[in-house]
Amino acid sequence: MGAVFAGLAGRFKTFWPMLAGMLCARTALIVACYGSYAATDDGIFTDGAMLVTCALFAVALLVFAKTHRVLSDTAVQWLLIGSTIVAAGTSAALSLLDDTDPALTPVAFGLSVISTLALSLCMFYWLRCLRGTDEVTAALFVFGTFILSEIVVYLLAFLPVRAQNIIGAALIVAQLALLGPAALRDGLAAERLHRRARTFFTFARSHIQDTRFLVACTAGMGLLSFADGFLRGYPDGLPIAFTPATRLAYLLCTVAVCALLAFFVVRRRERVMTVGIFLTMEALAAGALVLFGAFPFQWEIGAVLVNTLNIVICAYCWYVIIAFTSFGSRDPYYYALGGWVVCFGLRSVARMMLHFIYPLTGNDLLITTLLGALVLLSAQVVLVQFLLAEHREGAVEAEEREAAAEADLQQAEEDVTRTQAALTAAEAALEDVTRNAAEHEAARVAEAVAAVQKAAFEAVAAAQAQRCVRCTEGCSPEHPVPRPGSTGGGDGSSEPRPIGVSPLAGGRRPASPAPTSGADTIISDSLRERVQAMGEQFLLSDREVDVLTLYALGYTQKKVGEELCITPATAHTHIKRIYSKCGMHSRQEILEYLASWGA
Repeated sequence: MGAVFAGLAGRFKTFWPMLAGMLCARTALIVACYGSYAATDDGIFTDGAMLVTCALFAVALLVFAKTHRVLSDTAVQWLLIGSTIVAAGTSAALSLLDDTDPALTPVAFGLSVISTLALSLCMFYWLRCLRGTDEVTAALFVFGTFILSEIVVYLLAFLPVRAQNIIGAALIVAQLALLGPAALRDGLAAERLHRRARTFFTFARSHIQDTRFLVACTAGMGLLSFADGFLRGYPDGLPIAFTPATRLAYLLCTVAVCALLAFFVVRRRERVMTVGIFLTMEALAAGALVLFGAFPFQWEIGAVLVNTLNIVICAYCWYVIIAFTSFGSRDPYYYALGGWVVCFGLRSVARMMLHFIYPLTGNDLLITTLLGALVLLSAQVVLVQFLLAEHREGAVEAEEREAAAEADLQQAEEDVTRTQAALTAAEAALEDVTRNAAEHEAARVAEAVAAVQKAAFEAVAAAQAQRCVRCTEGCSPEHPVPRPGSTGGGDGSSEPRPIGVSPLAGGRRPASPAPTSGADTIISDSLRERVQAMGEQFLLSDREVDVLTLYALGYTQKKVGEELCITPATAHTHIKRIYSKCGMHSRQEILEYLASWGA
């Protein structure tokens, strides 16, 4: 609720000079020409003067229709100043005129025409200042103006006619003081679009060039205004005078209806100013006819609803002018002239027709039937047109949604295609990275294995060198020491031994024939003695002694298995048991232990 009041305060802060200017112009017009609504009208001095004014406006409209010229801000400001001066002068003249003298009736009528014309031009200016605003601001402006002006007019009705005209002249001049603030705020009422396209402003934006839509709106407003003109003088063409009670009832009814419509517009009821307001006007017209029939000699009771209907019609006319001014391509005064001719011109025509024709016919039933037909026809024409416009808007929205859905689907397909391409590229990149990492890891493992093998060979060579140093049996070039891991004979050839032939000769059990090389026999005997002594010390089995002998010579587990005709897994098991029984953990420890044997 706080946000709503803040929004309303912001809008009133923007257009208060326009509201005050329109309040001054309308109040002065009602005081000068309508007698502060002491009756539904003042006969020829009200609707007669308005009829002449609208005839002049119709001529100006025909001239404007041939050109698309737009009046400048300076021109319309000077037009407002001139209209204000003329209206103030005529209001002062009317205050000095003796309205009881029949000879001065033409003069009073002429002054009423001039005052109506000048004050209508003043209203045009204030409506022009509202161009470009949104539907909520426009509704608040028109309904707020009528609520305030009706209160002021009601209060002025208790004053003498001359005092009313003097105050009206002062209000006219007060417009000049509002000219500057209004010029500063002109264009500041930024448009705020409704969430959904069902307001009159939306239809005006979309169908401002649609002739059928414009004709339907004009026909509906014209027929309702025509019915209002008949109702204002029902049934005999004379003004319907208010009693104090019915005048107050008219004020309260007007304020209540305008406030209710403004409330629903603020609450964003989207059809208020299309379907809702026409139903309201139709209900007021029908209610007035019912009250006229229910109280045939108390016309003022039905006149309460008649004048309320007139206020709603005027408010809607202003609202439509603001909408067309905001979205039309012509000068704002062009649309104001058209609204005045349709709304107030046709009302004045009906009012004057009833004034002059009824005395000739005197047929109340005909008047009532005609009014009922006009009310029904006007409402149906406009409602059907709005329903058609809404249907077209709905069809356009459906097409837009379908197009948007197709665009989204196409965009989604493109996104899926791009995603698949990106996924394929990512998989290829991952495969490359994995392959490179595998190759790098394989190279690193190969380097590590080579380093380990190199270190092992260096350790075996160092052990053999230490053993040769400590060996007392001696070596000669004719009897070289076999290299670790060599599978050849003592002559250094690389020819492999036959399967099942062990390099071990002698010992506790002859596992295989002894080697024939002398050097190999010397080294084997020395090594065999140490290995056998080590086996006896650590309680090794015969097979474990054979495995230990080959393992000490630098044979790998695979070569040990090949030499002893056992599987590599069995050789591995024997080596683990040797480690376990001897309490050692590497070949180097075994070699060092054998080298230190007998030292």
